[in-house]
Amino acid sequence: MPSAGKRIAGKLVDGAGRIALRPGAVVALTLALVAAAFPAAAAGAGRDHERDVGWTLHVDNDLFAFTDDDRDYTAGVAFTLGGDAARENVLAKGLDWLDSRTPLGRFFEDRDAEHSVELGLVLFTPNDLSASEPLADDRPYASLTYAASTRLAVDGPVAHQSSLTIGFLGLPFAEQLHRGVHEVVGSQEPMGYHHQISDGGEPTFRYAMSRYRLLDRGSWKGKPYSVRLDTTASVGYLTEAGAELSVRWGSFDAPWWSSLPSASDYAGHPPIRAPRPGAQPAKPRVQLSAGVSVRARLYNAFLQGQFRSSDVTHSFSDLDHLLFEAWVGVTTVLKNDLSLSYTVRHQTEEIRAGRGARGFTWASIGVAQQF
Repeated sequence: MPSAGKRIAGKLVDGAGRIALRPGAVVALTLALVAAAFPAAAAGAGRDHERDVGWTLHVDNDLFAFTDDDRDYTAGVAFTLGGDAARENVLAKGLDWLDSRTPLGRFFEDRDAEHSVELGLVLFTPNDLSASEPLADDRPYASLTYAASTRLAVDGPVAHQSSLTIGFLGLPFAEQLHRGVHEVVGSQEPMGYHHQISDGGEPTFRYAMSRYRLLDRGSWKGKPYSVRLDTTASVGYLTEAGAELSVRWGSFDAPWWSSLPSASDYAGHPPIRAPRPGAQPAKPRVQLSAGVSVRARLYNAFLQGQFRSSDVTHSFSDLDHLLFEAWVGVTTVLKNDLSLSYTVRHQTEEIRAGRGARGFTWASIGVAQQF
């Protein structure tokens, strides 16, 4: 036991006042997130009348974009389960309570909604992974371990989606996982995680609402297309409002309101996928997608920190609050309704000055299965 600290209720308080969670506490917190998000999965697995719409495994990494960069939004992984197993859990009940206190509650009242739950991890790093000292003019290390619940309802050419995310910033196992992966692949190990946002762990949340509007749909060169306008607002570790214009075109006609793995935002707004059609296709199908978005971001906990003191943070005046993003992706659906997607995204700079003043690019690989 370090002489500068003492153990209290499964935590280690060090001489600097940081709360470093013990491995047992980390496991307990992770299991609590799983229990909150997925309690109905096991209960519903043995019921013949309940079938899951499907699952999605979504992996983000800047290295997938072939830029030789390992910084900014450096990695993320999320597992999403959709269907009946996502309807009854603690997070879903909390989401229903929040929705009932907004105009969204009336929209969901008389409509059958699609549901998803998600468990995930996201990581952010500065440019110089070899530095062990605080890098005050660059992006701080940050991590989020989270569980999220979402639901979506459709009314003609309009759909609404809401989501509730709970999680922990700065858990110590994020560093262990990141360093372990880099050790396996032979990359530079990150040396500055002890300066990460909320180092040792701090609870956080996000509540998000989106409105989707179908602008156009039809056929071009014999293949279906759709054009959609999204408006979104959220409060919590990301507090922002934004709009996105997206188009999809290809050899299969996915419902315009559904979210493909390629169109998933990082951390906390899980994708909603449509049920599998009755007849399976005779050959693989391909769909192309692209979009542009603008966001007015008022608060970003990954840069500004939260209530706990962090070694590296940026003030409101240090940041650009109007952000632009563009993305393009391709999704292939195989004969057994297993889909594979690849998406490249670029976002404009969020930090005004210093080494952190840069736009960044990352890519996503998604694997999804419908039942």
